Amino acid sequence: MGPQPAKRQAILEAAVTVFLREGYARAGVDVIADEARVSKQTVYNHFGDKERLFIAAVDGERERVAAEFADGAPYAPEQFDGADARTALIAFGHRVLEVLLDERASALRRLVIAEVGRHPSLRTACAEGEPRQLVIWLAGMLDRRTGSGELDVPDPASAAGQFVALLVQQGLHQSMYGTRPLAAEVAASICEKAADLVVRAYRT
Repeated sequence: MGPQPAKRQAILEAAVTVFLREGYARAGVDVIADEARVSKQTVYNHFGDKERLFIAAVDGERERVAAEFADGAPYAPEQFDGADARTALIAFGHRVLEVLLDERASALRRLVIAEVGRHPSLRTACAEGEPRQLVIWLAGMLDRRTGSGELDVPDPASAAGQFVALLVQQGLHQSMYGTRPLAAEVAASICEKAADLVVRAYRT
């Protein structure tokens, strides 16, 4: 990572820290610059204004989450290919809940929801859904299951999106948007029910 990408990343990390600590309205660009150990002008040069910095910080957090599922990463779907479809989906579901409901991601999600009513220009940050890359990787796993004849999934991308959306919706609801830990038995139930829906729908 060169000096400019590294500096940009440092600003984004500082922005998340300050936005979570101060809230959107009270977080000043000067405070974020101090946290990142750069000049205020450097922040403006990279992001233009506080609104765009906030949206970039939210996008960066989503990218951090999605990176956990990249090829070779601990949660990459390929590691579950040796198990049957239901077992693989349950295992992958647990990883989704673990990563997406971590403390920082949950706190930033709550901040976005709290601020968008007062600052409608931040609606872009609400266009969350599932991390796109995560859905792509899971769709690949479902496609491989279709190729092997275990499942028959005509549209793996849609099925993957629905599976992840169900996990996230239930995880957020049961954890009260990350304000309380998700009990192990609750997480297991969420993952098992979501996996059972997919397997029943697409079993050959």
